[in-house]
Amino acid sequence: MSDHLFEARSEKAYLQQLTSLRGVACLVVLAGHVIQVIRYDPVPRTPGGRLIHDLVTYAFNAQAAVLLFFVLSGCVLSLSLRRVRRFDRDTVLGFYLKRVFRIFPLLWVSVAFSIAVTVYVRDSMNVGVFVDWLARNLGAPVSPSHVALALLGAYTRYNGPMWSLRVELIFSVVFPLILVLMRHARLRPWALAGFFVLALVPMPSEIGLNFGLSFAIGALIPLLPSVAWAASPAVPAAATVILLYDRLALGGHAVPEQVYNIIESLAAFVIVRDLYASGRSFAVLTHRRMVWVGELSYSVYLLHLPILLALFDFLQHRMGTRLLLAAPDLTQAMLAVLTIAVTLAVSSVTYRWVELPLHNLGRSLARRLSSDPRPAWENARLNPALPTAPELARELEG
Repeated sequence: MSDHLFEARSEKAYLQQLTSLRGVACLVVLAGHVIQVIRYDPVPRTPGGRLIHDLVTYAFNAQAAVLLFFVLSGCVLSLSLRRVRRFDRDTVLGFYLKRVFRIFPLLWVSVAFSIAVTVYVRDSMNVGVFVDWLARNLGAPVSPSHVALALLGAYTRYNGPMWSLRVELIFSVVFPLILVLMRHARLRPWALAGFFVLALVPMPSEIGLNFGLSFAIGALIPLLPSVAWAASPAVPAAATVILLYDRLALGGHAVPEQVYNIIESLAAFVIVRDLYASGRSFAVLTHRRMVWVGELSYSVYLLHLPILLALFDFLQHRMGTRLLLAAPDLTQAMLAVLTIAVTLAVSSVTYRWVELPLHNLGRSLARRLSSDPRPAWENARLNPALPTAPELARELEG
């Protein structure tokens, strides 16, 4: 779709919906961790009860939500660079500078907070109540070298969700090249084929190279022409079902993890592309509160797990570990509500005092590098209460 067609529609509504989608995705990850990271006692269920339990549990598909993040990042970065016709040195350096100021300040805050919670929790309770990867992370050494690597985004044991941030950092570095490949009509099919093959290669998610497909198809979203099927609301509805429940539907067929990742990346592409191509505006996604949650999504994503651990430790000291593990449905509901409430409260502070000021500083420094005159709105101050469309595009970056 051409740039003028996009701007003829409500650009602001579209970007607000992308912001809200990120908010929904981060809450799905949060709830998914509430369900998945604690070894609750098994509960006997009837076939009907087991079906309802599975439908509710798989609705919080944390891995799918992360892949939606990656596709959204590709799309928003592509939108933010859509007026750039030539990637000269100043443009690329400005892009990297904005990414550094967008990602690292909150990363450093989350590392400090996560280390404090890790040291406290592992001395306060039996970490055997947590799943293997989290119990292993809670035993991570706290040394100057490990902390330095964590501050660079390379060591993720202090805060499990940081693995996806490391992937984000990797593809932030190569994103200008990805966008050039997606814009080039002849190179695009070959590049997509290469990303698809790479996505099929079995490798630990911590390495992250197999997620290039998610960023590439996200970058492609603003570049594609409108298609007839975009008019049907059944398409994004079906994609949402596939995004959430593909693992439930295919769970008995020994499907490799990388195949799930491809399925969920393509489903996320259809959802985000539909919002772009159809011009649909959903009231729930443009509601002020949902946009607000979306604005806090980066803080929510990085801070929710240590907050969840601290809250579980608090509850187990007052109610007893056995009681919490024996009533998983009640414990999960209580933990989800408490974690969401506390995380949103903390995130509103970090967003206001860490993310916004330093993100704005990064944009200001990047403008000084640019030799091209910027649009008038680039000099407008970000209003956290009701951002304009271009401000939302910049704020969504990352």
